[in-house]
Amino acid sequence: MYRGLYTAASGMNLQLYRQDAIANNLANIDTTGYKRDEAIGMSFRERLLYALDRQGVVPIGYTSPGVQVDEVYTDLRPGSYLVTGNPLDLALSGDGFFMVDGPGGPYLTRNGSFSRDAEGFLVTAEGEYVLGEYGIIPLHGEKVEITEDGIVYVDDLPVERILVVRPENPAALEKVGHNRFRLQGGWQPAGEETLVLQGQLERANVNAVQEMVKMIEVTRAYETNQKAVLVMDELMRAATELARV
Repeated sequence: MYRGLYTAASGMNLQLYRQDAIANNLANIDTTGYKRDEAIGMSFRERLLYALDRQGVVPIGYTSPGVQVDEVYTDLRPGSYLVTGNPLDLALSGDGFFMVDGPGGPYLTRNGSFSRDAEGFLVTAEGEYVLGEYGIIPLHGEKVEITEDGIVYVDDLPVERILVVRPENPAALEKVGHNRFRLQGGWQPAGEETLVLQGQLERANVNAVQEMVKMIEVTRAYETNQKAVLVMDELMRAATELARV
């Protein structure tokens, strides 16, 4: 009976993780460059393969202890685009990330809501330098134009090229905050198929309707597991009372 209780409890725990991820997605639906998260449970097939790989003899009566959270998966697919007309608002069409010089080292982001700081350099909303191929990007002039291949022109003179990179292992990116990633491993230039779109921003890749549907599914799954816990509790209570007779 305890085994069934723990199995149902593990199901409740998974649904709580899923609920947290969905709530965070909905809270960041207006966050530029945000990438939705999803809590993934270990599938039956994976648990079966894990059992087959176990060393030694599996004791008779061994059963799965229930479901568990395998990982929190980040969906890196692009969101829709918002035309702002601001020459320092940038979006990326295709794979790739902007690289920014953060306090703990460089990080990657799809949030292209940039501005010019007091010293005339291209920075993020937090005041961190946006990196070009040769370092920070100077904007000492009036008119700023940025081509689709990332070349920055200031008053019709080329000054830098925005560094757009593609991580060698996207699955290893460490999410920091809402719309930035810590690079784990190497990277390479994004390539010609990735375009820099001036005067646009990338919205969060969150579909409110789909997230609400998933929230309903999670709530029902949680309630089902909760009822199973209550049933197991009643059975254990009945068994205890029967033993006293």
